[in-house]
Amino acid sequence: MLQAYLGGILLLLLGAGIGLFLVYAPTFLAPRRPTPQKMIPYESGMDPVGSVRQRFSVHYYKVAMIFTIFDVELALMYPWITFFPENSAWAFVIFLSFTAVLAVGYIYLLRIGVFDWSRRSL
Repeated sequence: MLQAYLGGILLLLLGAGIGLFLVYAPTFLAPRRPTPQKMIPYESGMDPVGSVRQRFSVHYYKVAMIFTIFDVELALMYPWITFFPENSAWAFVIFLSFTAVLAVGYIYLLRIGVFDWSRRSL
């Protein structure tokens, strides 16, 4: 009975072994020469400037949330189209109506100025 699962178990053990080796190999093999320059935080290739507790505008987070919402909805459209291959006309009508709702929401957000970074009020 175990022979039926032997190939899968060996493959699982091999994958776990390679994964553990790749995670822990740099700890043992990489040279360690820490310097003060190497120990500073890395911020996209630039030297850190300012306080760690710097405040960001709320507009940044609002735009990030709106982008995430539209991005997730767009990602859900691809499986939707492939799910309805036998009745593609109906799927296309639903797709257009869903896209129209998204477009109305986007136009509303543009009109109220959510994407205007220069305004001060929320």
